[in-house]
Amino acid sequence: MKKIAIVNNKGGVGKTTTVFNLAHYFAKQGLKTLAIDTDPQLNLTTNFGVNPGEIKVSLGDYLLERVPEFVPEIVEENLHLISAGEAAEQDMAALQAEGPYYYQTLNDFLDYIKNQYDIVVIDTAPAFNAYTTSAIYASSVYPVLIPGINELNGLNATIDFTKELGKKISGIILIKKEKTALSDQVEEQLQQEFEGILLNKIIRKNVALAESIIMHQSIFEYASSSNGAKDYSKVAKEIMKKEGI
Repeated sequence: MKKIAIVNNKGGVGKTTTVFNLAHYFAKQGLKTLAIDTDPQLNLTTNFGVNPGEIKVSLGDYLLERVPEFVPEIVEENLHLISAGEAAEQDMAALQAEGPYYYQTLNDFLDYIKNQYDIVVIDTAPAFNAYTTSAIYASSVYPVLIPGINELNGLNATIDFTKELGKKISGIILIKKEKTALSDQVEEQLQQEFEGILLNKIIRKNVALAESIIMHQSIFEYASSSNGAKDYSKVAKEIMKKEGI
């Protein structure tokens, strides 16, 4: 089972949109896919059309061993979801209270269910909280960002934090690329500083991506011929190649 964490310490850079569409793509390729929403804002959960108030078992329930069996939310045949749930903040505090190596618990849990899935895609909060730390430790790390100075700062902070956990960055995903001087400058800087790590395919800015989220549909369902669908397909394929899928 491959594990991928989509991260950035900066908010609003497209982490949830990326997880949402990658998870759908992998599932449509016949891969048993598990999406995990670790962000207390629960945007990924609602994007899938799941009401957070109706979540029966949360990520915290599994990590803190409050439930005897694994019962994920079923989005579609090959796509399941685990949500952080409405008590995410309290659960993270309880997890940290278990000891200094609390962040290994998610990895242990995923190892327990590894035979049930081909790939796990994890959405993270714009903060190095207990769940984000756990996701980085357990997974291949793929920071995502949009062109901008603050977003670059968030990327660098994410890279530094990942190194502190003894991990390397597997790939950087640049999204919402426009035909502007700033976008070109950021792309060029990333290519120079992160050669071989920046993914070759860039996600172009595409209004259909925002529209599809409102409809609780992946970009492949909402606008299969759009630039968004074409770009995310190529990014997903590039990640699959990197991960040996």
